Amino acid sequence: MISTIKKIFVVCCFCLSSFCFAEGERVVVNVNEGVMKAIKIALHLHGNGYDKKSPVIQRFLEVVQNDLQSTFLFKAIPNAAFMQYLKGVDSEPAYALWRTINAQYLMNAEITIANEQLTVKFVLYDILSERPISTFSVSGSASEWRKAAHMVANGVYERIIGEKGYFDTKILYVDIQKSRRGIRRHRLAMMDYDGHNVQYITNGNTMVLTPRFSPKGDEFCFFAYKEKIVNGRRIPLSGSVYRYNLHTKKTQLIAQFKGMTYAPRYSPDGNSMIFSLSKHGSSSIYRLDLITKKVTKLTKGRCIDTSPCYSPDGKYIVFNSDRGGTPQLYIMEADGSNIRRLSFGKGRYATPVWSPRGDWIAFTRFGAEGFFIGVIHPDGTGERMLAAGYLVESPSWSPNGRVVMFANQNPGRIDQLYSVDITGYNKHIIKTPGNAIDPEWSAKTGMR
Repeated sequence: MISTIKKIFVVCCFCLSSFCFAEGERVVVNVNEGVMKAIKIALHLHGNGYDKKSPVIQRFLEVVQNDLQSTFLFKAIPNAAFMQYLKGVDSEPAYALWRTINAQYLMNAEITIANEQLTVKFVLYDILSERPISTFSVSGSASEWRKAAHMVANGVYERIIGEKGYFDTKILYVDIQKSRRGIRRHRLAMMDYDGHNVQYITNGNTMVLTPRFSPKGDEFCFFAYKEKIVNGRRIPLSGSVYRYNLHTKKTQLIAQFKGMTYAPRYSPDGNSMIFSLSKHGSSSIYRLDLITKKVTKLTKGRCIDTSPCYSPDGKYIVFNSDRGGTPQLYIMEADGSNIRRLSFGKGRYATPVWSPRGDWIAFTRFGAEGFFIGVIHPDGTGERMLAAGYLVESPSWSPNGRVVMFANQNPGRIDQLYSVDITGYNKHIIKTPGNAIDPEWSAKTGMR
């Protein structure tokens, strides 16, 4: 968070019984450039022992449909337009009837719930070529039917688009609420990627920022500090980096340093962590070996180096620094050598984060022209803005590197999360119960 960082400077498990694609030619749609026309798909679901109008069926279908349509790559055909009702996955579709309603693809699924267990099977058909292109099944606890629906949407997305699905992932973020005295309280929260199943992890008694998932997804780290109120002003005290285990639900202090430690991120192998340590008005980037506890200083000088992030292969680190006068993006080797400047645009650059695919680096840019979320290639080419707003910041990538989520504060101080496609199109809000900032998208799927 840029506004908060400025203040600082001043002082799964869902059980799968089967997850397989039928062999055959993969259908790949190029969605990396420009605007494409939405793919029309019919989502057909038969409930074993349920009426087709059952609330279970309708809610399951609604999740699958919302997942696919949230990408703006798909458009679901209304069920009322269907001219054929299929009784299970063994039923053969009448392709001509589905072409009549302009369906390009048909998902024919069957859901069974017995002994508190849910099983979903489906066949995905290419209507134009009149052939099945994928078979898929998911099973698990009936209480996690939303997880199963996300998995089904993943199967459809992956088979048609040719990229990894992300609908069963989690989002960490900082929830903000005002106390009776008007003080904004920050607490860590985690939810499904679509805003459902929100869990609150901290109670808001301490300031928390920059939650970051580990590569395995079994824990996350975050920055926290206590503060005191003096004459109505919030004064931050010394802050440190902590780790939270999602299985044990326990918080652990990473290490205790003199100065303020913030902006942590894990290495791709999860064995080390990089962060900024602020002392005497400047800050440098350090690496901590989580196994040996050895600390290595990677940058030095009377400048502010912060917001480090590893490349997916762990060979490089991108960070922002004011060593050139104003905050810009820089890249260095993982050992701190060979520092080179990456950005040369107008304004100030902050919060860089490498794409999981390694092809882009997302960032926040702000200045006289306003606030922007942008991307740039690691070689410094291709810089472009994806979103603009009164105060947009803190980008985070979807696991497949196709979507960027970020925070947006409007002039009324309403903090909300948004996502935008890598093409710069399809910006939409991610609903949360309260104000939300600092999103972090899980790199793994199938997490609780």
